[in-house]
Amino acid sequence: MGKNIKVNIIWNTFGSIFYCMCQWLLTIIVVRMSSYEMAGYLSLAMTTSSSFSAIALFSMRNYQVSDVVGEYSSDIYVGSRIITSVIACVFCFISVFLINEFYQVLCTMAFMAIRLAEAMVDVLHGINQKYNRYDYIGISYILRGIVTVISFPAMLAVLNNLPLALTTVAILNLMVVWGFDWRRTYLLDFFGIIVQGREIWKLLRRCMPIVLFTFLLSLENLIPKAILQIEFGAEQLGIYSSMASPTLVVQVFASVVFAPFLPIISVTINNKEVKKFKEILHKIYLVFVGMSIIVVLGASLLGRWGLQILFGNYILQYYSIFMPIVWCTILTGIVYVLSSVLIALRKIKSLVWGMVLDFILCLVLSQYFIQHMGMNGVSVVQIISLGIYIVYMIFFCLVSNLEGRGLKGYKLNV
Repeated sequence: MGKNIKVNIIWNTFGSIFYCMCQWLLTIIVVRMSSYEMAGYLSLAMTTSSSFSAIALFSMRNYQVSDVVGEYSSDIYVGSRIITSVIACVFCFISVFLINEFYQVLCTMAFMAIRLAEAMVDVLHGINQKYNRYDYIGISYILRGIVTVISFPAMLAVLNNLPLALTTVAILNLMVVWGFDWRRTYLLDFFGIIVQGREIWKLLRRCMPIVLFTFLLSLENLIPKAILQIEFGAEQLGIYSSMASPTLVVQVFASVVFAPFLPIISVTINNKEVKKFKEILHKIYLVFVGMSIIVVLGASLLGRWGLQILFGNYILQYYSIFMPIVWCTILTGIVYVLSSVLIALRKIKSLVWGMVLDFILCLVLSQYFIQHMGMNGVSVVQIISLGIYIVYMIFFCLVSNLEGRGLKGYKLNV
């Protein structure tokens, strides 16, 4: 089992980070081949589509993987993902059409198509994870990363058109999902597609609070950036986002390294092994501390040099915003991991109410800090709100005694 866990972590981590880096390269490519202004359009498209991707994903992956007793079939999980993806697309289009210029609408909807590919592959990876086929997950990330990083600069060079380049990337990603992920996963599970019936709506109803949590968390990232663009322009947002893009690997690393352990934690909770659960929690906290120290030291030593190589000397005049961005990324990664633990514990109401209050705090602070601190204000707002929320989540993890927390037959009233 130990060897399998290590292999699973390698596949999951390498594949996820590779795909993340390929998407991150898009922000570098657009700066090198075009301008910081176009990078601002790309950044807002990525962030906005990410917010509505929360609706498509419906925060179901952790619930799906922690469903160790087979409460819902794969047919239900796949069918529900199709429903949520359609809903996410409709809401994204309405939202961006009402508040953005037409060029931004095209960019955002093109990137939303990429998010739909990610949403479909996410539910398939949940099935792969249950069958311990992390090699399928890793290969899928690698294939989609390759087609993304090759097709985007090629189309941008030929057409010099950001929406068309993103549309091409979306089409190729969807082709990989159908040609590789869907077919390989079907051979494992022989799943069907159910898009109606009582079980579908029961599952969606159970996951609805988790969706609200994920959506509000993504808005905590989106709203300060949108205010920055309104107050200081697309170029400032492009500079901030370019500076932030290399640090996203930390957030991805924290999430994907933890993913193979979630089924183990879920079984521990289901068996009400309090001592083992507490030991796992303490190890997770130690990993948080170690990761934070390593990332901060690495960013301090190599950050200026790395940014100069990626973006040139011009961006170094804004280096003062880099370390606050690093801390934002660390805290976001910690939030994702702890939220997975609380979902496995089925402490979903506590998770959501905490995020609602945290989101309100973010709204209250954003305008003031961004107006007075510019780009650094975006980071400061998130550091304050995420830091408070992490303390809140750790408290609920510590007070859990697993009594009555077996997953079988668990009922969530919403």
